[in-house]
Amino acid sequence: MKKLTLLVMGVCLAGLLTPAALAKGKKGAAPATAPSDTYAKYDKNYNGALDADEKDAVRKDLDADKTGPLKAFDKDSDGKLSDEELAAIPATKTVDAPAKKKKKKKDQ
Repeated sequence: MKKLTLLVMGVCLAGLLTPAALAKGKKGAAPATAPSDTYAKYDKNYNGALDADEKDAVRKDLDADKTGPLKAFDKDSDGKLSDEELAAIPATKTVDAPAKKKKKKKDQ
């Protein structure tokens, strides 16, 4: 009975330590995100959503420049951005995380 108890405790302890050990051994972190270029330009109140006046600004810019970067979001190629097409614009993009600074050794 003691052996069974020790075995169960060992398995439980190993199960608790394994995620911590795996996380500590990871070389890379989760990718960093930033507002997409579209959101950075049009989301004037920085709430992470395009409000009605911000959507109007996006549509106005597409009308002014039919060949610009907003054309990629016009999926039905009608020259206008519907509410569904505006909703499909990604709010964030993946960016490279800044490299960790190495500590400089002081001359002794």
